[in-house]
Formats: sequence, C-alpha cells, structure tokens
Amino acid sequence: MKTDLNYCIVLSAEQLTYLAGSKYGIDRMKVLHQLIEAAVVKETEYTMKGFSTTLQVGQAILSEVDLACKLGYDKKTISRVLDKMNQLGIVASTHSNRTSVHTLKCISAWMENGNRIDNPFYVRIKDRQEKGENDCSQTGAMNKDCISDSVFSFVGKLPVVSDEGELLSPSSSFPSVSVSPQPAAEEEANRDVSADSQT
Repeated sequence: MKTDLNYCIVLSAEQLTYLAGSKYGIDRMKVLHQLIEAAVVKETEYTMKGFSTTLQVGQAILSEVDLACKLGYDKKTISRVLDKMNQLGIVASTHSNRTSVHTLKCISAWMENGNRIDNPFYVRIKDRQEKGENDCSQTGAMNKDCISDSVFSFVGKLPVVSDEGELLSPSSSFPSVSVSPQPAAEEEANRDVSADSQT
C-alpha cells in the first residue's frame, strides 16, 4: 500500500539561506532531502555487520560515503555540508566506525495518510534562539552586523565598545575582550596593495 507522506519542515532564515545557497555546484538541499527520505517515522531496529541500533522517529542512518555515492559528491564535501548543518541546528549527527545516525531537528512532524507523527527531536525556533544559537534577528539593535551570542551572554543588553575596540561598559556576565574588526580590514587592504605593487 502506497502511503501519502507530507513533511512539516521549520527552518530559520539563516538555515534556509544556507540550504538555498550553492557553492561549486553542490546542492545542499539535496543533502537534506536524502536525510529526510531516509528518516524513519516509527521506531526501527537497524543491524549491520558490527553495528546495531534502534532508530527513533526522526532519525536516519546514512554514512557519509553512502550519501556521497547517492549524490555523486566527494565524501569531504558531504562531511563539510553535514558539519555546517549540525552547526546550524538543522540536524544532529553521531558517527561510528561503520555509519552515521542523523537526527532531524528541522522536521516538526510528518503527516502520513492523514495521521500526524510528531518528531520528538524537533526544536522550536523560539527555543533555539533562547538557547543561544546564532541568529541575526536577535541583535536588531545592530542593523548591519550579526554578533554571535554563543560567545557572550548579554542578558538583554549589548556591551558598549569604543571605535578602538575597547570595552567601555564591562559586565561580570562576560569576559572583557577587545574586538577591533577595522584594523583587520586595513591589514587585508594593505596586503593586497603591497602584493599588487610587487608585480
């Protein structure tokens, strides 16, 4: 019997931007598609030579080599894409010497033949942001820049930093750090100019 299966996928703007992007002809959405297709919607026993596990709803088992072969991509490329997807909270992967188990955190539920199957591993966008995952919308006061809140805990207010990168209003909730992005840009510009003048 053929089942009618639909997906409830929830992505943040940052996650969607990453998946929609493409570098060197690598379609990142195809990687996610393979993981979604491989995910189980009921508890499933999985056994292979030297490895066995019980997959829970929302988990897929695919080695990086299998994924690379299915998509026709290099294994290192698949590894980098999966690392970034883990970093962004799209999936959570655990590796063994035999294969990898990928837990889909971006699927809230499946609809199978009209029945809703909730994903116990789904993390709501609101909860992701409260736990400090990167999201530029959290720093609305800083219109142009995105500050990673995984480095500092600002607890409702951003620190005041001088043009020289000196922290003007220290707080005990985070360490005193000097950050000066401007000189780095100047150094890069000087490097380019000096490299050009040598030719």
